[in-house]
Parts: sequence; C-alpha cells; structure tokens
Amino acid sequence: MRATVCELPNNAHQFESVWEQLIAHCKLNNSELVLLPEMPFHSWIANQPSAEHAAKIRAVEAHERWLKRLDEFDDALVAYSKPVLKGDEFYNTAYVWTQKTGHQKVHTKHFFPEEEGFYEDTWFDRESLHFEMIEINGLKIGFLLCTEIWFTQYTRKYGLEGIDILLCPRATGRSSIAQWIRCGQTSAVIGGCYCLSSNRSGAGENQFNWGGTGWICQPVDGSLLGVTSKDAPFLTLDVDLAKSKLAKGTYPLYVKE
Repeated sequence: MRATVCELPNNAHQFESVWEQLIAHCKLNNSELVLLPEMPFHSWIANQPSAEHAAKIRAVEAHERWLKRLDEFDDALVAYSKPVLKGDEFYNTAYVWTQKTGHQKVHTKHFFPEEEGFYEDTWFDRESLHFEMIEINGLKIGFLLCTEIWFTQYTRKYGLEGIDILLCPRATGRSSIAQWIRCGQTSAVIGGCYCLSSNRSGAGENQFNWGGTGWICQPVDGSLLGVTSKDAPFLTLDVDLAKSKLAKGTYPLYVKE
C-alpha cells in the first residue's frame, strides 16, 4: 500500500497553495492512504484558556468547507479529524473517507492536555470511551489522536485486534519533536503495526512554532522509515501490510496478560 503523511501550515493564507502541492504529490505518487494532521482546516483553536462558542462555529464551518474537496484525492482513503458541535458539546472526532463510502466516523478524542497553548480539556467534551478499529477495503486501522498515543494500553489493544496501521494525527510543537518520534517508534513495536503521523507546521499564535515532522514507522523493530520536513512536507512510502500481520506473533504482542 502507498501511504502518505504530511505537514500542513497552521496559517490559513499559506494553506491553499500547500494543499494543491499535496494533491499533486499524492497523484504523482499514486497514494492509496493519506493521513492529514489533527483538525487541519483551521488555525489551532485551543490556544486560549477560555472557550468561545463563536470560535467553535468558525472552526466547524471551515472544516466542512474544506472537506468537500477530499474528492481531489481521487481513489485514496483519507484519514483526518475535525471539530464537531452537537448542541453545546464540542468534540474532536476522527474519520476516514473514500469516494465510495463517504465520511465514516471512527473515534472521538478522549484524553486532553491542559496547559499553555493547549487548553483542550477546557475546549472539548468527551464521548464515552471508545477505542475501536475500523476495517475498510480489507485494511484495519486504529486512531490515537495526538496526546492519546501516550496511552499505550490502547496501542496494545489495537494490536491484539489485528490492526495494520495506527494513525496519529497531531498538533505538536517544534521543541518536543524528538520525544514524539520515539513514542511513534515504540507504538509501532507495541501494536505490531505501522505507525503513521501527520502534524501542523509553521508559525502559530503567540510566536509558537509548530513541529511538522510527520513520520512512518514500521512494525517489530519500530524503525523510522522517513519523516517530513519544511523542505519536503510530504512523504509517501510503500507499506507492506504482510509485515503487520506477521508482527502479531512477535514480542511483545504474543505475551499473555
């Protein structure tokens, strides 16, 4: 399978041109799976310590406008998360999209940080705890949205369920890149699967620097197969799903609880 990860700018004025470059890259490289960053179609919303309903509406509307353009990816499976308003409740929810199946809800983020620049526990609500894989076109996928990748018990759960690929859309800063990559590599080992991540990039509010650095890690040994960068914001590699299936019989997944 040809899998693509990316880094996309937080800045709305830069987003259009980078988006067009991403579409061109995916077509040129025959991408079959494309992972977008966490809530990519609006500047980061949870950077203020008080939540504003009007801001939530703007973020939802921006995502709904951009999501109409997913058909530009042709036959690829596209994975993403978006903000969702249900009455007064506000969720960060992961979906997969194909031209045939449309948008399929998979998982709503449950674990949130609460610190400067990331007041997510204030902004977002939780649905009931739900970490379940989805199988689409024979591909078994699990989501861990950003912070959730550190809750490795769910990585193991997904691995025991037989996932091929663990998807981690992120919104993380430049200063913590190394620790996030290590977590992605460890997750590939724990889950016996490929671990893919895409992230925001560029300048944010209050002089914050987004980290970019999407990644693809392989199962069993967690080797880092490649990362994105400012100069190469898209990465497409062949992902051998047979390796994920074989990894389910290796350490540490075979260890009985």
